[in-house]
Amino acid sequence: MVTKVEKATDLEELALFLSKMNKQKETHIGYCGIKVEEIRQTLEEDFINENGELNFQIARNTEGEIVAAVGIDIDDTFAEVWGPYNQTPSVELQEQLWKRLTREYPTVQTYSFFINKENKQQQRFMNEINAKCSGEHLILEIHEQNVEKVSKIESTPFIDSDYRGFEKLHNELFPNTYYDAKTIIERLGNGNILKIVRDNSNELQGYAYFEVDIIMAEASLEYIGIAPSAQNQGLGTQLLKEVVTEMFSFPQITEIKLTVEDTDTKANHVYLKAGFELKDRLISYRLNK
Repeated sequence: MVTKVEKATDLEELALFLSKMNKQKETHIGYCGIKVEEIRQTLEEDFINENGELNFQIARNTEGEIVAAVGIDIDDTFAEVWGPYNQTPSVELQEQLWKRLTREYPTVQTYSFFINKENKQQQRFMNEINAKCSGEHLILEIHEQNVEKVSKIESTPFIDSDYRGFEKLHNELFPNTYYDAKTIIERLGNGNILKIVRDNSNELQGYAYFEVDIIMAEASLEYIGIAPSAQNQGLGTQLLKEVVTEMFSFPQITEIKLTVEDTDTKANHVYLKAGFELKDRLISYRLNK
């Protein structure tokens, strides 16, 4: 029985609850990880508003334990939703949390959700609030012992003169994606790396952008792309092997995650052939006010 609905205030308590829920596929949300320290850090960096309050609503049972939660990471009029999480069967409870949260931030116009395909409760909730499916995705993972490392790296670090070609190719390969070219460049440094592949004429043929967090021992390959004119020549496979080799050169990294569209069977075959394994299937949803 739920006794209280309120704003979350305790980062550690909330991180523990989210970690527990995300370890089960039937309650898993894709944006949120499973490591308590990583979740807590992200909550502290991205979910605290200008008033010092957490952008999270929670519900407690009679023992005072969190049983449901939903929060948003706000970027202007867009918000990435963590949740809803609900370990009760009550649809009304998460509706209450969702209404309280959305009323509190009226300037947000678009919400993005990332729901595990086995999380049936939240898929039904997406239908109830009229959120639209925007794609299906695979979470792939590779462990260091399964990697065929390369001894020579042909790709080179991004330099300022690469920007125009990189922006054009990124827009072509990943239109309307979560990081545009400018954002990627702004994120470079502190383990965020952009590698470039050029031909003999110094024309940009491909790139890969990856992020390594040595403190959290986390690594993710965010983008890898080859120009259409240079595809089917083995460049993508070679670049993938190179960046995976570089990512595992950080001694803290023992596994790498990658999110790809479920429809891109040709590219996914390359990832699986390189040693990546399927970890989760997720559905993305978008809700416009």
